Amino acid sequence: MNTKQKLLVLKLDVTDSMKEADSLWQAVGSMVKMNMVVCRQSADILAAVSSCQPDWIHIISRSDSENLFFTDGTKQSGSCKRIHLIKQLLESDQVLALLSLNSILDKRDAESIGQLKALLGMENGYNPLASRLFIPRFYSNICMGMALAPAAKIAISSMQPEVISHGGIPAMCFNKAIDPETFTFVKQRYIPQQPIPFMMQ
Repeated sequence: MNTKQKLLVLKLDVTDSMKEADSLWQAVGSMVKMNMVVCRQSADILAAVSSCQPDWIHIISRSDSENLFFTDGTKQSGSCKRIHLIKQLLESDQVLALLSLNSILDKRDAESIGQLKALLGMENGYNPLASRLFIPRFYSNICMGMALAPAAKIAISSMQPEVISHGGIPAMCFNKAIDPETFTFVKQRYIPQQPIPFMMQ
């Protein structure tokens, strides 16, 4: 990789009890320029994005069907609307191509994708264990040069079966301008692996 991609990790869940940030660092810390910022309100998110100008963002937060929550341990200190936040991020950053959040996605997300190449969430909503198992593997795959869809399929195939059986399937929205089967987010060679068939959401 000639120029490392910039990954911004935003911790809305300050305690990060699943140590998701650590797992991301172990997976791709040597392959990307990774910055991590603790955010206690929406303004912190926008300030971090403006400062870093990331290629992709990973948000660590709790969520429901509409909101992402700012939490400190067991205490919730605030929230922001998921769709509104996505639109704000796209308005504030013309580089951003990939956004991951541990939240359910619906057709409004697909309609709000803007210049993003892909938007990642969870099929049945907030699932910290599934996110922790899937995302580092998916990121590692795309950093090795795999196309988006095959990278996701291989990462899903290596998740623990019991997590998948409990609603741990990731959901993804792709930009209509790209073919996720061939679009590579990071240009780097990798050793091809045989993808396992999986119907993407």
